[in-house]
Order: sequence, then C-alpha cells, then structure tokens
Amino acid sequence: MSNKLAKINVPLFIRNKRLRKATRRKHREWKLAQAGDRARARFNSAFGIRSKIAEMMAEMTDRDTQRHRGNIKFNLPPRFSLIDHPEQALAPLAKLAQAMQSRAIASVFVNFDSLEQYDLGANGLFDVLVEELAVESRRSGRTVNWRGNFPADPAHARFVRALGLIKRLKIKNHYPSPEDERRLELFDTRCRHYIRKIKPHLADQKSRVTAAFADHINRCLARIGRELMPESRSQLCAYVSEILDNAEQHSGMYDWSIQGYLDTQLSTPMCEVAIFNFGQSIAETFARLPADSFPRRQVQRYLDLHTRRSFFNAGWREEDLFTLIALQGNVSSKNVTEADTRGNGTVDLIDFFQRVHAECAASSEEGARMAIVSGSTYVLFDGKYEMRNNDRGMKIIAFNNDNSLEERPDRSYVRPLAGVMFPGTAIGIKFPLSTSKSTVATQGGQS
Repeated sequence: MSNKLAKINVPLFIRNKRLRKATRRKHREWKLAQAGDRARARFNSAFGIRSKIAEMMAEMTDRDTQRHRGNIKFNLPPRFSLIDHPEQALAPLAKLAQAMQSRAIASVFVNFDSLEQYDLGANGLFDVLVEELAVESRRSGRTVNWRGNFPADPAHARFVRALGLIKRLKIKNHYPSPEDERRLELFDTRCRHYIRKIKPHLADQKSRVTAAFADHINRCLARIGRELMPESRSQLCAYVSEILDNAEQHSGMYDWSIQGYLDTQLSTPMCEVAIFNFGQSIAETFARLPADSFPRRQVQRYLDLHTRRSFFNAGWREEDLFTLIALQGNVSSKNVTEADTRGNGTVDLIDFFQRVHAECAASSEEGARMAIVSGSTYVLFDGKYEMRNNDRGMKIIAFNNDNSLEERPDRSYVRPLAGVMFPGTAIGIKFPLSTSKSTVATQGGQS
C-alpha cells in the first residue's frame, strides 16, 4: 500500500512516513522516561528521605542546641588530620552534619583560613559528607550553595583542588592546572550503599578496585624509580580486598571508600592512603556476638583478666580492648574454631605497614604513620611497637613493652577518643617517598 501511495500521492506518502517516525520516536522517549522514573524511584527508595551517612556523622559528637538558619560558615580546624588529631577532625564534621539537618540552610561557606595540617583521611570523610548532603538536597528539591576560599598553603590548596571539595562538587573552573595535575597521583573510589542496593552485581567491584589501587601505588613508587614485585602486588591486592570484605561483612552496611594521594612537588613527597567504611564499629561487632560464640570466648578471657586487675577506667574501656584484640592474628567475629584462618586482613595490613616503615627509616628522616579509628577507639602505629609471633605462633601487637595482651597498652597508642566517635572504621596511612638516603631507590629497584 505504501509503495502504491508513493506513486500516486508523494506528499501524502512523505507525511505518513514522517508521522510513523515521529510516533516511534515519541514511543522511545516515553519508554526512556518510564525507565528514568523507575530508576529515580529505586534510587530514592535506596537513598531514603535523608542521607543515612550524614545522619550517622551527625551523631559523632554531642548534639548542638544552636538553631541554624540561612547561611553557615564552616571553619576547618587548624589541625584537620585523622591520623594525628582525630578529635579535631571528627568534631567539626559532626557539627556541620548536625547543622545541615535544618531545611532552612541555603548556603555554606567553607573557610580554610586557620588550616595548618591536612591529611587524606580527614579530607575523605569531609568529601563524603559533602557529597551526601549534595545528593540529599538535589533529590529533595532544595538548593544549597557551597562557597569557600582556599588554604593559604599552596600544597593544601592543591589538595583541595585535586581531591577535595572542588572535585566532589565538580567545580571544574577550579580544578588543578594541567601542570599541577601531572605532578600528582590520585586514587578515589567509593562504593555507595544506595547504589549497591539497586545494583547488587557491583559486588565484584572490589577485585577491580584493589587491582587499580595496586596500580596507583606502583605509579607512586615509579616517581622514585621503584615498583612492586609481582608477588608484593598480589599480596597488596589480597590485603586490601580482605579489608573491604571485612567492611562489608562486619559493618552491616555496604558503604566504603579507598583513596590515595601523592604530591611530588613537596620537598619530601608523602604517599597517603585512606580506607574507611560506615556501619558497625569493630567493638560493636564483637560486643553483639552471643556469649557462647567462639570469637566472643576468645575475647572474654582478656575482658575477665582486665576486670580482675581493675584496669578498666575512663582511659581504658571494654570497647578499646575489643578493638585491640580484633587486630591480632586469627581473630575474627566470623571464626567458629581455632582452625579458622579469617581475621588476617588487618594483620597483613599491619605487616605491610611495618615493611613500609622499615623502608622509610632507611631512606628518609620522616617516618611512616598509620592510625585506625573505629567507634570511639583510636590506635596509632609509628614503628615503636611491632607485631611479632608469640610462643604459639600467633601474631600479636599489644602496644606495651612485653607485647602481652594481658597488660594494658601504652595509652599514647591505644586510647578512647575524647568526646567523639566514628560510625564505622577508618584507616589512614602516610609515608614519605624519598631517595635522600637510599641508593637502591635510584637504581630502579623493586619493593
């Protein structure tokens, strides 16, 4: 019929053909719109009315009774460092999360004027909070205007431009210059709990992320003529993979981040790593185990011993001991017998840190540092106390001179946080990349 119409009435044939095309196009657009509506509905259902992460971060310290309306000026503290000053990093973030729960907030000014110390862990938590608040405001129809200045220190300013608030809010006209970007090594991946909920196939994301992270570390090492040996690269992937597995299986929430940063323009370039997840803390995971479970019985004998010796007080609590015991070899809330070998992810990370620390001690005057913040417990690693095998072959780091879990640890290395907590577990690592004392590094050696 259409062929015949094309011969006897060309204008009508063309009009009908265009109409059919327009109808098919409108149908495709309708299907896309329907799919978009369903995707938005799934996203909104998974995200919730308010950001779960922002609400968790608002509970990191006592509630601020001040009512916030209109504009907020968020002043970063002088020492914004998760590794060295966790309380000073977490408390302001909690106050910002609390203030942003007011629907009356129209703008936030981020003030870096007082900033003196900055690290990747604190920056990463700030980034996630801002991202969560931005998503919440968009999906609720609110408009929040984020403004601010830059730190006076050029190194801190590069940090903010490259892997800070600027990148998180996608303010492209303030991204680092191409020249600065060539001198940086960046890594930033986050598994968002609400995305994972609607895309469960992303469970295999960890293997891709760990491989990409190992490549990032190799790029950092390449700056000083080094590289990971294949075996070391595989081990690093295994360590990070198990840490992320633990984050998902123990915390009860699929939300984790892994970041890396290196600025080669510093006089001593510092390689920084941050891994953190939201959900149950280490202590909460163990405290909620049944009393007759194998891992709880592993911990209980130390709890009883420390109780009998009257060790527990405001400076040393049961939750701190739970956290310390969980760092030891073959200790996991998932183990059911002594033969089980879970619980070595953090042990392997500590081993990795100790090797890095030994390497740094031989090649730089600045040492490596690592901190674990979980719930309201803080643990510091700087090489003074090392993980060693005990007489049963179990790897132990007790942070005391006898390396005994039956004694209290050094309070400078394992302690409660003062007035704050973190809803999950955060790991921060910082180590120098320097060739000032190392001839191996300048010869293209391998690590």
